[in-house]
Amino acid sequence: MSAKTLFDLLSYAAFRVFLRVMAILPLSVAAAAGVFLGGVFFALGIRKRFVTGNIMRAFPDKSLSEASLIARRLYKNMGLSVVEFARMDAIDEAYVERHISFEGLHRLDEALRLGKGAVVLTAHFGNWELLSAALGIRGYPLSAVARPLDNAYMNEFISTQRSRFGNRVIAKKNAIRPMLEVLKKNSILGILLDQRASRKEAVVTDFLGMPAPTNKGLALTVMRTGSSVVPVFIHREHGLKHRLVCMEPVPIAVTGDMERDIRENTQRFTSAIESFVRLYPDEWFWFHSRWERRKRSRHAKSK
Repeated sequence: MSAKTLFDLLSYAAFRVFLRVMAILPLSVAAAAGVFLGGVFFALGIRKRFVTGNIMRAFPDKSLSEASLIARRLYKNMGLSVVEFARMDAIDEAYVERHISFEGLHRLDEALRLGKGAVVLTAHFGNWELLSAALGIRGYPLSAVARPLDNAYMNEFISTQRSRFGNRVIAKKNAIRPMLEVLKKNSILGILLDQRASRKEAVVTDFLGMPAPTNKGLALTVMRTGSSVVPVFIHREHGLKHRLVCMEPVPIAVTGDMERDIRENTQRFTSAIESFVRLYPDEWFWFHSRWERRKRSRHAKSK
């Protein structure tokens, strides 16, 4: 057994033990533990400088103390999200009814009535794992595109969890064909479009005032299929209470200029994500290296 395999196995075992503990605790105790652990990670400074640096780059009008407050809330939100993921086996219709309110679900119905499939456009925002579970339970199962985790043990477990409630996972590599198949069946495709893409896959969009290489695959797909793109986000209102919001479909530009339309549509998708990040900055995953890489000397200053 290689050193990497052993490390992956031990990491996975520790992760499963933690999840098991969170799952057997009373819900209120587990939630408090999640908030506490998020606060501990923040206090220990784990990725704190990077996160606050990203926040200040995106919101140059905010002071360091304001950015730190957003970061502190983010860490606590992430702690709660981990607890909710740990208890995914206990999530059912009754749990969703108690903890999640829905707004605009009719927009998914309207999109599906067109017969060309629907895209749920979302991001690493709020508890995005709970978002897909809640949609599946409410009768809107989706096929979500995701990059496999480097830890094979962790990847298999998390993929299994994500595949509950009628949902399924599409591997990001060579995803275009299965994406098209989902939409041709008039089903729902889930896309998280807030990570930096490689130059080969990307067009550069403006995200929070900075150039952000963004995957162009979604624009290519919906321009081919005519599918509706519905931005959907889950916002933590307080504690374990959430609001899941389906926004108006993004208008798709089709002018006949392929390159221009790809850029324009990808920007529109990015702007939809930005609108929610600006509303609730403490719920977006600022741990990403989202924007174009800076030169090393300048990049180091933001950490």
